[in-house]
Amino acid sequence: MAEVEKVFIGGLHEQLTEDKVINEKQLDPDFANLIKKYAGKDVMTCLQCGNCTGVCPISLKIDYKTRNIIKCCQFGLRHYTLGTQWVCATCYRCYEHCPADLNPAEIMVALRHIAIREGIIPPFIKTAATNLVKYGQSVKPDPEIDKIRTELGLEPVHSHDAEYKAVIREIQLLVHATKYDKLIGIQEEVKV
Repeated sequence: MAEVEKVFIGGLHEQLTEDKVINEKQLDPDFANLIKKYAGKDVMTCLQCGNCTGVCPISLKIDYKTRNIIKCCQFGLRHYTLGTQWVCATCYRCYEHCPADLNPAEIMVALRHIAIREGIIPPFIKTAATNLVKYGQSVKPDPEIDKIRTELGLEPVHSHDAEYKAVIREIQLLVHATKYDKLIGIQEEVKV
């Protein structure tokens, strides 16, 4: 039976986790350099002070703490970290409190870039991007919104109007020109 460790996760919460053995095959010694290429900062300068996690507005709600992700980046745990960075809200509060001037939010953005280039894309990203090129927003429009807009004295959104269709066309052109559609696998949704 594996040993179980009690881990403090914030507030008054604790959880039990199993010890996990990491072997050298899981480590990528060049991972920190790859992150630096995209983030412009060296994760190895992190002091592990915990300020980033302490000021993170979502840290109490998630299992992956900023400080822990940075530590895993330092170790070279590429596979582990590439599935965790989507929880960052990019509010940059961590950067404001980082004594090493690391900018953990930019590290998370760099991890997103690396993950996408390696084909590690969460389904919600594809859904949001598909909605963007179809409707001009990341969430599919709900007919209820037009009722609320009318109650507020606003005009309903007319998706059949030429002006609306022109905006959607511009979004599709931008997504295609930047090759974002191919990068995340939604090229069939983009009409060029």
